[in-house]
Amino acid sequence: MNMEASRDDRNTWGAKLKRTLTSFLPVSADRVGSCLRCGACCSLPNRCPFLRFDKEGFAACLIRPFRPLNCRKYPRDKEEQICHPCGYSFHNNLKNEKKTADYTD
Repeated sequence: MNMEASRDDRNTWGAKLKRTLTSFLPVSADRVGSCLRCGACCSLPNRCPFLRFDKEGFAACLIRPFRPLNCRKYPRDKEEQICHPCGYSFHNNLKNEKKTADYTD
C-alpha cells in the first residue's frame, strides 16, 4: 500500500491555500470513516514540522489541540481528497454506515 500523497494539481501551494481558505466551510455530510494516522496528508505539499511518528509508526501531531482547521477537516470533501488509501471516504445518500470524526475533534 502506498501511503504517499499523489502528485497532481491538488498538491501545490495554491491548493494548500485553497484548502486553508475553504476550511471554514463544513465537512461534507457524505464523509465516513476515520483517520488511519498514516501522515500522508500532513505532507501536503510539504511535510508539516509538527508531524511525528510513534513507536508503532502512527502519525502524531505535536500541536493536535491547536492545529489549524484545514488539518482538522481534511479531507473536507471528495474533490479535496488526495491521499490514498485514506480512512475517509465519501458516499452519496449514505443511510446505515457509521459517520465518524474521531480524530478530527
